[in-house]
This record gives sequence, structure tokens and C-alpha cells, in this order.
Amino acid sequence: MGFRILVAILVACCGAIAAGCATAQPAAEVPVVDGEQIYARDCLACHMGDGRGVPGMNPALVNSAWVAGSPDALAGFILTGGYGPDVLMARFDYLSDAELAALMSYIRAQFARIQEAPILPSLVEQMRNQLQ
Repeated sequence: MGFRILVAILVACCGAIAAGCATAQPAAEVPVVDGEQIYARDCLACHMGDGRGVPGMNPALVNSAWVAGSPDALAGFILTGGYGPDVLMARFDYLSDAELAALMSYIRAQFARIQEAPILPSLVEQMRNQLQ
């Protein structure tokens, strides 16, 4: 529960900064982006609830160098569906910057045990722009 509140606060702060603080919405009106819900909707079928994937078919997120590595590289991987002809992951470029940031924060905390500050939507936006 605390993780969701932290993500909501960060999303609210980013919105306030981007709007010059003059038109920022109160935190209560900012929709909460839940990385766990996004994972359940978009990732669970292949990577399973425990993040261990399906051996020989879908890779594990637990102990994954992509998940534990650079947030920039992870964002690029998820946005493009991976790199190389052997990667069969779908592109997730339809997710908003806030949704993808919440998803990445969730999988890094859940499967790589990285307990740093949540990834900001601005990082995803920057990677999305670099990939275009």
C-alpha cells in the first residue's frame, strides 16, 4: 500500500512541476497508477505471478539483468518489445509514461528487490523520445 501512495505522490509532483505549479491538481484528484495492476493485466500471462516466467518459453524477471540493470535500458526494452530477432515480447509502447514508470518500479521492487525511489514518468518520456 505504501508503494502505491509513493507513486501517486511522485506522479502528482511531476504534474505540478510540468504545469508550472499554477494549474496543478490536488493530490486527491491525481489518478493512482498501480504498477502491480498493470503487471497483472499485461505481463502476468507470460512472466507468471512469481516473475519466474515459463522455462523454455517466457523468460524470468527474477534475477534478470534487464530488470536489475539500468532503468533506461529497461524502458527501451519494454517500449520496443526487446532487442534482436530471438526476442518474442510484445511492444508496450501503448502504455503511458506514468503507467510504464509504475510498472518498471513494481517489477524492479518485486523481482530484483531494488528498493530505490520509483522510476519517474519523465525517464520513460525521455527514452520514448530517443527511440522515435
